[in-house]
Amino acid sequence: MKNISCFIKYNYLLCHHFQRKLPVACIASLNNRRSFSKTAVQNSFYERNNRGSEYPVYPLDKKHWTQHIKDGSKISLEECKLFWEETKEHFRNDPKIYSDGDSEVVFRFDSKDCLQKWRLGSDKLNNEGFSECNFEINDRGKGVFYGNIDTTPPRDGRNRISGFCGIKSVRKTKSFLRDDWFNWTGFTHFEIRVKGDGRNYMINLGLGMYFDVSWFDTFTYVLHTRGGPYWQVVRIPFSKFFLTAKGRTQDAQNPIPLHKVNSIGITAAVVSGPFHLEIDYIGVHRDASHTEESAYELYKIPKEIVSA
Repeated sequence: MKNISCFIKYNYLLCHHFQRKLPVACIASLNNRRSFSKTAVQNSFYERNNRGSEYPVYPLDKKHWTQHIKDGSKISLEECKLFWEETKEHFRNDPKIYSDGDSEVVFRFDSKDCLQKWRLGSDKLNNEGFSECNFEINDRGKGVFYGNIDTTPPRDGRNRISGFCGIKSVRKTKSFLRDDWFNWTGFTHFEIRVKGDGRNYMINLGLGMYFDVSWFDTFTYVLHTRGGPYWQVVRIPFSKFFLTAKGRTQDAQNPIPLHKVNSIGITAAVVSGPFHLEIDYIGVHRDASHTEESAYELYKIPKEIVSA
């Protein structure tokens, strides 16, 4: 249990490294009608950076403004093509139908182009430790996540614990950089084919929620690897994933909203030493016999009880 608790803490540190959004609140008062105002969702092409207006959507650089126009025209052409394909798919209205036992591959690591959809994170990149990691495609067309975990904390007077590495997929987007989500409502299991080293890893499913209080919500479960030369196909029921926020397991658990998942992450932590995880694909699976919503107690706190 101690190792699992440490895993969750490291998950928060890693997700905080990947997270680009910070809480932003807007307080307003109009004729004493309400003291808290919330902005409706914008469905236009432009979507501001949720870190705040002082943060540009694209980092500032020293390019001339004419070069920005040239680069923008190239991006606009590709985004228009993608928008046209999305429009045709919308009016085609022909959704996929999955039967019992069907699986769908979400990520397959068969080319180096797929690496552009993933990001690395570690305590060393955060200047909070000495762990190193890498993610690449080997000559057999498989993704390899490897590195070294070092739990020695830096002597900076700020960090008492360290030792984590992880990878996380880029947030799913539609054309013109609009937020999008995986629609897994027809599936019951998370599926991954790996060749492990005997370590335990954490699978993190990030949610693309709108309000800032839920930006750090993550559903997590442990990936147990056997080690050795053989591949293993791991299927984890979505009902087994438990809700965490900022590294803490939540008392009130909820079923995972399968229509709001927009990122997948894998974390290695806790145990010092080298690690090596070879990944063939990541996907989802449908098992009609699995009807469990949540493996954990679901309850509602009475309204008259206010937590401290």
